[in-house]
Amino acid sequence: MGQLEDLRTFVRIVEYGSIGKAAEQAGIAKSAMSRKLRLLEERLQVVLISRTTRQWSLTEAGREYYERGLGVISAYDEFEANISQENTDIKGEIKLSVPLYFGKVSLSTHLLEFSKLYPAVHLDVEFSDRLVEVVDERFDLVVRISKLEDSSLIARKLCETRHIYCASPEYLLNHPKIMEPQDFQAHRIIQFGSTKRPRWIFNSSNNKKISVSLKSSMNSHDGAFLIEAAEQGLGIVRVPDFLARSSLASGKLVEILESYKLTPRGIYIMYPTTRYLPQRTRVLLDYLREHI
Repeated sequence: MGQLEDLRTFVRIVEYGSIGKAAEQAGIAKSAMSRKLRLLEERLQVVLISRTTRQWSLTEAGREYYERGLGVISAYDEFEANISQENTDIKGEIKLSVPLYFGKVSLSTHLLEFSKLYPAVHLDVEFSDRLVEVVDERFDLVVRISKLEDSSLIARKLCETRHIYCASPEYLLNHPKIMEPQDFQAHRIIQFGSTKRPRWIFNSSNNKKISVSLKSSMNSHDGAFLIEAAEQGLGIVRVPDFLARSSLASGKLVEILESYKLTPRGIYIMYPTTRYLPQRTRVLLDYLREHI
């Protein structure tokens, strides 16, 4: 067990990016954590982390030890969980971070249904667009709408989304026809964010991108407010399709220039490579992937 704990200690230092932070998380003194690292390097007879007074970095040997160690830890934790049959009951806490509007529109109903199915599971859900520190803040699962760039997280695809352009039927009836992207320049633009002169991108039928410079007539960081403004005929809005879904279904909004749709973006549910998923977390992950 000593060697496995040494490996866990080293992985903790790498994940937290600091001996001090790793020591704090483990509840021990920084000097004790430094000594554990030094003894590990002495036992392996190799330098794992190159340290100076101001910074440190992984050596080649340290990177290999870290990357291979992740698999060892994950395999051992899964083996131990299966042997101890800790998974007999689905219970315990799951800390989850989800994007604000996607979470409210597309996830909240499923999370509530999951809670009814598994009442012994305590869900701690943060609805926020901030990019949380998954390891430091001890999140079990995070949902992100983005390209996959963080290699320290394992990603499972939930679904896809794309931005669409839409307006109310009344607005379109009382304003110039829109036949191509450049026609947007003659219209009122409702813009997400603070940019007063946005450039909207369109995909043509031959997969070429068309960039159109516009002038916004209204700005807000609140997606629900933008949708309401568009429903009331105040202009054209560009939003993720999940945000406009109910408005499109009810006829309060209609989609514009569907043939110029943007490339879809993936929505992923992710968790740290270093963390073995308890049964409760795996059940929630599978439930969301099945129902979204």
